[in-house]
Amino acid sequence: MLETLWDVFRRSLILNSHRPALSVGNTTWTYQDLATAVAVAAQTLTEAGVKPHDRVVLLCENNASFPVYDLAIMACGAVKIPLNSMLTASDIGDIARRTTPRVAVVNPGLAHLATDIPADCVQIPGEVTAPGHPPVAPPEVGAAGPEDLAFVGFTGGTTGKPKGIVHRQHPFVLNMFAHVTEGAIAPDEYLLLTTPLPHAAGLFALAGLFRGAHVRVEPGFEAEATLRLMEREGITWTFAVPTMIYRMLDAAEATGVRPAALRTIQYGAAPISPERLRQAIEVFGPVLQQLYAQTECPNFATSLTKADHVRALNEPTLLSSCGRATLMCEVAIIDEEGRELGPDEVGEVALDSPYVMADYWEDAEGYAKRFAGRWMRTGDVGRMDHEGYVTLVDRANDMIISGGMNVYSVEVENVIATHPSVGQVAVVGVPHPDWGEAVHAVIVPALGTTPTAADLEPFSREHLAAYKRPKSFEFVTELPLTVYGKVDKKALRAPHWEGVGRNVG
Repeated sequence: MLETLWDVFRRSLILNSHRPALSVGNTTWTYQDLATAVAVAAQTLTEAGVKPHDRVVLLCENNASFPVYDLAIMACGAVKIPLNSMLTASDIGDIARRTTPRVAVVNPGLAHLATDIPADCVQIPGEVTAPGHPPVAPPEVGAAGPEDLAFVGFTGGTTGKPKGIVHRQHPFVLNMFAHVTEGAIAPDEYLLLTTPLPHAAGLFALAGLFRGAHVRVEPGFEAEATLRLMEREGITWTFAVPTMIYRMLDAAEATGVRPAALRTIQYGAAPISPERLRQAIEVFGPVLQQLYAQTECPNFATSLTKADHVRALNEPTLLSSCGRATLMCEVAIIDEEGRELGPDEVGEVALDSPYVMADYWEDAEGYAKRFAGRWMRTGDVGRMDHEGYVTLVDRANDMIISGGMNVYSVEVENVIATHPSVGQVAVVGVPHPDWGEAVHAVIVPALGTTPTAADLEPFSREHLAAYKRPKSFEFVTELPLTVYGKVDKKALRAPHWEGVGRNVG
């Protein structure tokens, strides 16, 4: 029975042994090479003390270490905890203390972020075995069961403290099938991934390897270099956020480079403008596909398909939608009591899928609050039309999506509030032409002070990850309040979003 992640990935490594699997820089691993590297990495984890069900932190750059050790963790029957290098050392230390990992795979270039990981967690650098090593068979199956934990993904919470989202083995096998079908990933695909692997890109890397495709990982994104790489390598599939698409379009116009083999640009985190869509279809062809999801229901809850994008050339209002429910996820709009609403009624977007989260790490109360019967509440407010297209109209939890990264306003507020010149602070997302949304801080100065942006920018640089820092500051005498006495963030956002259309990414 193919009920666990290692069941299916081991099978892919064997069935596709002579095909190219993974390229990083000038090095390409076949599936046999990858199987060998995974077997060696699994042995390294075992020698470091990892047993089935243990947690393993994965703190790696965009290189071969991430996918190799991702698969090795599966082979050990252990639980992956992928952490982003944009987290702070204190965030990473806090997560490690809460999850008590046995081992942390930490690339040397990120060692400065691992200084707060408890001493009883063994740290290893995560070297990988180069192609050409004598072949080693992938480890046997059986270390984990279908209901065992597969990974815990950490994301910001409305309390400002990262929350752990728990996923189990068999549901995540189904999620891999969703990635392949909804993401239009074929066996002959050549995927290019330039965004951080601990986020969506890592799941797309797994989906490509699940399908027997060829995955190329790059350390980062630069528009012109990425275009030229696509053209030179014959890339057929890539993942991006709209900011990246815009920059590639500008680079294509400036250089004349048109990647001929490209057939899918899967994007998410924000809509694309009608003008840019027309330009993208002219430059790349009808290849754009938008996803909407959450870490609690990874990557595919709804999809605005390639056909939808072509239709939107004549119906541009369709681009305000994030698409319709995918094959393996049901979507509803519900009221506060969990009742389903009718077409075009505004309420909370809710999901039901076999791959929604199994739990929050050590937060049963928070988990229970997310559900209304069978529906998982998303915290996003939207409506659904008579065809099933979902449009997001606001974000109940005040999350900001900037350049595809989730920023939780309370987390930023908690940091800014510690500055001695800040009396009160509220953080909201405002429109940004490249990033979709930018972090904007509205501040009531502390009594007797007159802070400026020049005072607060260095402070935010010192205490916040780059994508969480306010890009603008506004100083006011008081913050607007709702009738319940809470800060009225809708009122703070309204002047910035007037005439923009959609109030979320």
